[in-house]
Amino acid sequence: MSNKSQPKSKAVFRNRNYRLLVLANIINRFGDSVDAIVFTWLTYTLTESAAFSALVFAANRLPTVLLQPLTGVWMERRPKRRAMVVTDLLRGLLVGYILLRVLTGLPTAAELLIFTTLISTVEAFRQPAGGAILPQIVPPEQYTEAISYQSGLSSAAELVGTGLGAVLISLIGNAGAMAVDVVTFILSALLLSAMVLHETLPAEPEQFSARNLFRELGDGVAMVKESRAMAYLLLLAVVLNGLLTPYNSLEAAMTREILHSDAGVLSVVGVALSLGMIAGASLFPTLSRRVPMRVLLLTGSVLLGAMYLGTVAVGRWAATPLAIYLSISVLMLLVGFGVALLNNFSSVLVLQKCDRSYLARLSGLMGSLCGAAMPAVSLLVSILTGFISTELFFIGSGVFVLLACGVLFSRRVMPTEFQEDPKSKEGGVPA
Repeated sequence: MSNKSQPKSKAVFRNRNYRLLVLANIINRFGDSVDAIVFTWLTYTLTESAAFSALVFAANRLPTVLLQPLTGVWMERRPKRRAMVVTDLLRGLLVGYILLRVLTGLPTAAELLIFTTLISTVEAFRQPAGGAILPQIVPPEQYTEAISYQSGLSSAAELVGTGLGAVLISLIGNAGAMAVDVVTFILSALLLSAMVLHETLPAEPEQFSARNLFRELGDGVAMVKESRAMAYLLLLAVVLNGLLTPYNSLEAAMTREILHSDAGVLSVVGVALSLGMIAGASLFPTLSRRVPMRVLLLTGSVLLGAMYLGTVAVGRWAATPLAIYLSISVLMLLVGFGVALLNNFSSVLVLQKCDRSYLARLSGLMGSLCGAAMPAVSLLVSILTGFISTELFFIGSGVFVLLACGVLFSRRVMPTEFQEDPKSKEGGVPA
């Protein structure tokens, strides 16, 4: 990269609103990571029931799947920044109630279930708002850099939060870790409130009614049906989430049956994957200006397939625990890099190709379908692994990933407008 283009790629950080948004997202993701560990630990400590823990996990997912298509429509004509501030404060209050119950006497299992559902319901409003606010902040030529840096820094915050969650619980207990979580939501809301933003809304909000809500949802679905580009990006997001699900579902079985190792491997996998995603997100703007996009996508596809096939290879050929740890860490660094390439491509193209008046709706629809894909694929995984070994399933999954991505990124299936060589494009991704 020339010296002239170097400052241009960092110009997005001269935007005060963007800096505040990124910092708020970093703090928010850190809090979410701590929150996930604390609630899981508190639930199991209180109930000592794996079944109830699974029920709380489902309560954390279901509102996203069921509500996001509707909340995305509702948010379309409303100020996104205000919604993000209000939802952050609401989440802080809800977690604060559980904190108060922990301090005065353990909350009941029913309270944990109810408040997990409420927190997830509030998140179902924030996510579409967060997905639609970026075009109000940065110009189109900076989308690639804006998304990539935000993604990389948020992944870093999530990595730190995951690593420190258990440490915080051990040092300051469940109550202290929850207090940290409450503070992160308040700080995020304060940072977002400091943004000076005059949002452009499609029109004056219509009087709220279920009829208008479902009519606008239908308009959003019709837009996806009529636009091959939007339908492709929606399919890509759902498929990528589905392809990652089997690995997440079988991590424990993979550790014992394939790697013949202990739970420490899961920490190595998580850290290496996050570091790889940070690297991939950070380098995506530069790579997208220098390398044809299909080459990057096919590279990401190969690395995604290597997540399954490479794990089997490590289990078969790594002879010592140290060799397993080193091999799996290198493998997952590469996998995280590949996943970041695929995710960033999808995120940038959604902003570039989707009309602003439909962006919150599309974000809500994507969030819902991706959320639904995970339990659906997990159910399929549980059925298949009842008949075949985990190792054989990983081999089949690796081959399937390569074939599926090969089809998705083939010239026949991939829209022509996404196949342009980005070297001549200012933003690095086909415009």
